[in-house]
Amino acid sequence: MTLHEAPGADRQPGAGSGPATPDESVRGTSSGRRKLRWAYLVLGIALVWLFAAVTPSPYAIERPGPVVDALGTVRIAGEETSVIVIDGAEVFPTSGSLNVLSVSLFGTPKAHVSWLEAGLALFDPSARIVPMNEVFPGGLTADQRSQESAIMMSQSQYRAVAAALHRLEIPVTEQLSVARVVAEGPADGLLESGDVIQEIGGAPIHTIEDLRTALAAATSAPGGIQQPVAIGILRKGTPLSVSITPAPLEAGGAPLFGIVLSQEFEFPFDVELTLGDIGGPSAGLIFALSVYDALTPGGLAGDLEVSGTGTITADGAVGRIGGLEQKMWGASRVGTDLFLMPVANCPDVPASIPGNMRVAPVATLDEAIAAIESAVAGEDPPGLERCLSAGHAASGG
Repeated sequence: MTLHEAPGADRQPGAGSGPATPDESVRGTSSGRRKLRWAYLVLGIALVWLFAAVTPSPYAIERPGPVVDALGTVRIAGEETSVIVIDGAEVFPTSGSLNVLSVSLFGTPKAHVSWLEAGLALFDPSARIVPMNEVFPGGLTADQRSQESAIMMSQSQYRAVAAALHRLEIPVTEQLSVARVVAEGPADGLLESGDVIQEIGGAPIHTIEDLRTALAAATSAPGGIQQPVAIGILRKGTPLSVSITPAPLEAGGAPLFGIVLSQEFEFPFDVELTLGDIGGPSAGLIFALSVYDALTPGGLAGDLEVSGTGTITADGAVGRIGGLEQKMWGASRVGTDLFLMPVANCPDVPASIPGNMRVAPVATLDEAIAAIESAVAGEDPPGLERCLSAGHAASGG
């Protein structure tokens, strides 16, 4: 008996070598198009990513920088060096930490960060993207900025030591000298770089405040702004007297001599402060606290991790700084218990404070010392409510 197989028996759809059905052709074409579209999409993303990675942006990025305990050591050229060295005075043991905070800058006029790096920084809450001309204004180069930062750090250290010694009522000799004379200003051709200012209108001058007071008195007298003011100087060791008529350097400005001053100090003992590559003036407050701590019995910070930032004057006034939020992030990452900041920076306080830190805005060295002593005693020093009482709008809380 001859058996005949029924057409299509025991065959699965699509099996065999017969021609594809219309439905199968449509599905194959649609699947191929989807794969092609995905390939184009992936290629497009890769090309955009590559373009962003190699194309320089007009921005720089600020991030939290190194944190250095001013009561400890810093590594310089592979060796551990004490941040503070005092020679010629009794020094007492310290405790806790007094941390100097910094901001690291990525990007220079000659080495821009890419658009990719700038874009990724948007997702980093501790980063700040800034226009390049904000951190390098007027064609300033990276080398020039570093030099200026080093000079500001050096000046800040002298003022910090002076502030600490004034707080301890240790005599400090101060003098003002001319760092630069403004071209075509009132003092041009009359004063020179290096001249030491000794008197103005017969009043002795030792500090910038002395100079401001004497200048205000001279220019507030009848016809004062139109009258020459006698200035006693010391030029290369020789006493001289010159007469200068103060004048505004810009429309509506206060009458000035048109000089850039350098404040110099002479201390009764040697104080050396070393921070390595960290520059700028914002370590002044912590330096002053550290020198004060080293020269007084007992550890000022107790067992607390204290971090802070702020410029400082020789008379102990704490001033505004940049990069507050990045410094807060740096402080939180080292487990800071108390964060000291200038009252003048209250408008810069972020909406959310990084970490579980107590924040104490201060206006003077005395207030900073009092805030630390309160925290060590287990009390709460004046916090961000201080910003409101000082008339500043603080966004954090």
